[in-house]
Amino acid sequence: MSEEPEPELITHPLTPKAKHGVVVVKDPPEAAMNLSADAAEVSGLRLLDAADRARKRD
Repeated sequence: MSEEPEPELITHPLTPKAKHGVVVVKDPPEAAMNLSADAAEVSGLRLLDAADRARKRD
């Protein structure tokens, strides 16, 4: 049996942007992500903020 390698730990938060009523995240890897607790917390807050701006069509 071969094990799949663990994705690299991401320590920097994602940087979502609100564009034309949607939230765009360009910097996540295509595979599953392992985020540090701090990066996950800040990313979540940023996603919520971007979602709010997208609803307002920022």
